Amino acid sequence: MRRLISLLSVAGLAPAFFLGMALVPPAADAAQTPIGNAYPCGPPSVDDSAQKVVAHSTHIRGEGAPQAYINNSQDPLTMQRVELEERQVSLETSVGGSIETGKAIKLALDAGLTRTVIAKTATTLAGTATVPPHRTGYAQAMVRFTWLTYQNIDRVRRMHLPIFGWWCQDGVWAEHRTAKIPTMSAICFWVSPQTECDTSTLMNGGRGGSGQPPVGGTAPPTGPQPVTDVRGLADGTLLHTGDTRRIYKMVGGAPVWQATCDDGICATTPRPTTQAVIDAGPAAPRNGSSAVDQRGKVYLFVGGAPIWQDTCAAPVSCGSPVKVSDWSVDARDHMNSRPSDGQLVQAKEGATDLPVAMTLGGALVPFASPQEVIDVGQGGDWASRVVAISGGSYNRIGFLPADGTLVQGTGGGSSTAVAAFVGGAAIPFGSPQEVIDAGYGADWPSKVRAIPTRHFRLLPTVPKDGTLIQGSNGSTPVAAIVGAGRVDFASPQEVVDSGHGADWRTKVHSVPAREFNAIATRIMDGTRIGKAGTTSQGGIIGGAKIPFINQAELESVGYDTRPLHWIPARVWDSLPTQITDGTRIGKAGTTSQGAIVGGAKIPFTNQTELEQSGYGQRPLQMIPARVWDALPTDIADGTRIGKAGTTSQGGVVGGAKIPFINQAELESVGYHIKPLHWIPARIWDALPTQITDGTRIGKAGTTSQGGIIGGAKIPFANQTELEESGYARKPLQWIPARVWDALPTQITDGTRIGKAGTTSQGGVVGGAKIPFINQAELESVGYHIKPLHWIPARVWDALPTQIADGTYVKAPDATSVWLINAGRRTAADSAHEAWTIPTRVLNGIPVN
Repeated sequence: MRRLISLLSVAGLAPAFFLGMALVPPAADAAQTPIGNAYPCGPPSVDDSAQKVVAHSTHIRGEGAPQAYINNSQDPLTMQRVELEERQVSLETSVGGSIETGKAIKLALDAGLTRTVIAKTATTLAGTATVPPHRTGYAQAMVRFTWLTYQNIDRVRRMHLPIFGWWCQDGVWAEHRTAKIPTMSAICFWVSPQTECDTSTLMNGGRGGSGQPPVGGTAPPTGPQPVTDVRGLADGTLLHTGDTRRIYKMVGGAPVWQATCDDGICATTPRPTTQAVIDAGPAAPRNGSSAVDQRGKVYLFVGGAPIWQDTCAAPVSCGSPVKVSDWSVDARDHMNSRPSDGQLVQAKEGATDLPVAMTLGGALVPFASPQEVIDVGQGGDWASRVVAISGGSYNRIGFLPADGTLVQGTGGGSSTAVAAFVGGAAIPFGSPQEVIDAGYGADWPSKVRAIPTRHFRLLPTVPKDGTLIQGSNGSTPVAAIVGAGRVDFASPQEVVDSGHGADWRTKVHSVPAREFNAIATRIMDGTRIGKAGTTSQGGIIGGAKIPFINQAELESVGYDTRPLHWIPARVWDSLPTQITDGTRIGKAGTTSQGAIVGGAKIPFTNQTELEQSGYGQRPLQMIPARVWDALPTDIADGTRIGKAGTTSQGGVVGGAKIPFINQAELESVGYHIKPLHWIPARIWDALPTQITDGTRIGKAGTTSQGGIIGGAKIPFANQTELEESGYARKPLQWIPARVWDALPTQITDGTRIGKAGTTSQGGVVGGAKIPFINQAELESVGYHIKPLHWIPARVWDALPTQIADGTYVKAPDATSVWLINAGRRTAADSAHEAWTIPTRVLNGIPVN
């Protein structure tokens, strides 16, 4: 075996040895270009330290249709080479752009989720392919994707120009984003009656397991020279057990059971031995030894596991691989199904040296410096134990240890908590008792493996979707991870109905109740969900459930390619249906985009509007056209808004825009703690400025409250007046004192009013109160279809009763119009628009 000594320098390792990566992520996000004077306090910045992978998953899918190879003959059809057309694959992110792509790649690399990103599918099958008589073989390019969920935090400084100076204010925008990264491709070959690729055998050169070899094959010649100890035998030596009648072949110092002697496997005379001698020998081949199976696949052994090498080019040294049967590898006879912990490997990806890495829980933990290797207990001579493997095999091993692996970060002068891997996430323990309660036994310290503290802190903190968890000792309900959120089950039947099988109890992972409760229950945007027990499906968008009414809707928003997660009907029914403010949405089947602000849809008419409003880097969530069309367009009261491209801010009160002229006003009404939503200048300018009738308002900085009735401010003198007027249960909207003082106090003509605490009703005409003495009068003038606004009895009694000069009036069903002047009426041109008042009231007005 030749190690990667050529990559080591005298003083340690060449810089590229640790810092080289398969891909170099783009530089940090470029500063945003200020729009006018929008960012005088500095542009928005990305807090790289706050970006963190919170969840992940891996899946394999086929690219293109399978290619068929039909064998109608009586003989096997063997193809020495199978080639498929090359296809393009790409990295997808919920936020478009090369900057976000680079960010996703960097996070995946730092978290050890992958070391490569591919752009094309594999085109050539490794080894030969055989189709038995009267069967059909199929070949298809398969691609492995890493689905990544990561937290992104933007820190933004906003500025405002009040009358007497400048102020700047920090803001934080936190969200979860997703990326789908293509990391590997291989050709899968299968034979009918199998209907699709068995992906479990695809990426690691055969299926793990055990059992008996198939019957048949060529028997080897026999001979003397009994063996009493297999240790020291040369690789390739054949052994025949007289008692169990098996053929073994020495590979890396270990005897490996052979299923056949075909293809020259038994080219030499076997030496007799017994099964007891075999069983007493090494359990697995030594590090760096090699084997080749009947398919032509070459393996290097690392920690006793066969690692398929897609190339043996330098610095990889495959030596002289021992020929073994396919079954021997697939069954992992005298082999480990995964590398034992603590083995060191390194690979070269093109011209880039990938980091030295240590095997742990069947995965790799990459190091960033020689000191990290020493800190985890590998000693100062660690470089002599590094095994060089191919870049493809390095990445195929993976970077997330198996569930149940215990780790602790060490190095850099500090250690972390002990943690267990659950669904690919590191779940930390708070005490030794928590480790025991989670089922790791009193001897758990002996199972803990040291990893670099740096790497520990980059590990995902939320298990991958589909993982079942429960608080230790049954302290919590069983829950499933769906869209990086926790979905609790209320009964065993709910677990079964959600697709976890009758054997779901065997899949539950015990975690500390503290950590269980720390996992958020909000399902991540972009997750495809289904209502268990039904065929209903939907997506999570802005924290809300958006049902799809048919397959066309599901496909129109791109959810047909996303994994489906069934959740209990109870949970489905309880999910919110209102999309969260700040969500960027798109109308499926069109290029229309918009944002949710105050529960309302705010469309963007162009890219400039979208970017000025701060949505250029937010993930786009497509929604069905039906849902888009049905969204409200009125911004909810209490929403803090800003005019994009300027520093102007305001609040929405009674459907009206109330601008704040300085920071003091903004704080006086409590809007400084509300999230700020920038809207296009076009939308800002078009917002109404008159507060809607029926709105309860308060004067900032005082205890004064009132209601808007007929466009006028009606103050309440006490709590009784407020309650009698029906405003006690209405939300209170605080407005600046300046705005309160400027509101009109005269109720608009045509307003229907009632005297609080009584049944009296009337209308306002010419500024005067016109009481209705019965329902017939109210209906005769058309006020029965108008909203009724109750006003305090004090205000009712104080209203004038004489109609203002210049007001035109008429009786119901009459054509005559009268002009009011000094309390008298004069006949006027019937073309004038007039207010209708009861005949009784009109008759009571003297005629000039």
